Amino acid sequence: MNGIFSIGVDLGTTTVAAVLTDGKKKVYPSKSITNFQYPEFGLDSVKRIQNGLNKDSVEKLQERAVSTINSLIDSYKNELGFDYEDINEIVIAGNTVMEMAFCGYPLVSLSKPPYRPSSEIFFPDNTDYIPGFNIKNKKMFVFPALDGFIGGDAVASIYYLDMHIRNKPAFIADFGTNVEIAVGCKDKIFTTSAPAGPAFEGGNIKFGMTAADGAISETLLEKGAFKIKTISGSYPSGICGSGIMSLMYELLKEGIINENGMILSPEDTESENFTVVKKTEKKGENEIIIYFDEKNNIKFFQEDVRQFQFAKSAVKSASEILLEKFKISDYSDYDVFISGTFGSHIKPDIIDLIDIFPFKEKNIGLINDSVLSGCLKYILSDESQREKDIGNIVKKSKNFPLSGSGIFQKYFIKNLSFAPLVDRNLR
Repeated sequence: MNGIFSIGVDLGTTTVAAVLTDGKKKVYPSKSITNFQYPEFGLDSVKRIQNGLNKDSVEKLQERAVSTINSLIDSYKNELGFDYEDINEIVIAGNTVMEMAFCGYPLVSLSKPPYRPSSEIFFPDNTDYIPGFNIKNKKMFVFPALDGFIGGDAVASIYYLDMHIRNKPAFIADFGTNVEIAVGCKDKIFTTSAPAGPAFEGGNIKFGMTAADGAISETLLEKGAFKIKTISGSYPSGICGSGIMSLMYELLKEGIINENGMILSPEDTESENFTVVKKTEKKGENEIIIYFDEKNNIKFFQEDVRQFQFAKSAVKSASEILLEKFKISDYSDYDVFISGTFGSHIKPDIIDLIDIFPFKEKNIGLINDSVLSGCLKYILSDESQREKDIGNIVKKSKNFPLSGSGIFQKYFIKNLSFAPLVDRNLR
């Protein structure tokens, strides 16, 4: 096959996605796969750090990351019938942990204050620096990391939105195992990472799963039962991030969960849908029946609600702090974008009711994968211009780390609760 191919990779903690273009700038449909590091080496970045502190252990993480990318490349290769030699360039973006592990750097510097990459590291520009890669001696660009928990994935999202040249500020939250948040315009760019944990990707949820075939992606509570949609219409086997958000929306809207996040007993709720609630043997706790048949029984537990509360509070608190630091009130308006595996599935009214951001009734731009889109934009852009743009972003960006922050803890406790039922009914 004629043509030179380029490939962009979003190296996520849970999911790795790729997009392929040819020499004529044709863009092929993206592909994704679960990161081969998951779940053996941990569900989140903190666990990955603990499993990659030294050279020997990080080599295992590196091997898994490279194998994951190789698998995606092979999928395109087998489908289109090209050779490895036909790939000209690969562009990669991930959080700092993922990028350092991919490049084989021990993660010990990220395990202790000030939680930053060692100053000696550099991201290589050729695939030959990375052992095990199926593509040899090809150009490679790894988006630069801004800080220990603000990596190249945030830079790729900022680059995709042209945040560094905008007159009106843009706010973006990229939902993954970590939630990277940025707000900025041509004046300045502020970033942070919300320690949300893996709940938005189904992690730490009893029946949670990644956005794969069979994952419940949408729920509707009607006449005492849930109507569900699953990815690919497959038989339900668990619930993914978009399904969890949809579920929480229905439970809050119906008053089945109170403002403190408690699943109310049937006798304590006025909803006609109270029949989805089941009392448990554990005193004071109830559970939600999402789906059941003779083969399967998918539930949502009080601890699952707590995991969601922790995640939503972390995102709202981080967003609130960043917008205040940026002094967003000095601007007449700003654009809002949400990115992530459920970005194209979430409705704005769900976002408002679950109280995940410090703003309401904003027009929200939904992006399926801003990181992968940033990689693709880099591939398709003029070589000198893209280097200038990335340099400009790095220069203008300022990170606000939240680890150990007393301000964050204050906001986090405040934002754990949901809106009172009376306020929900006014929506």
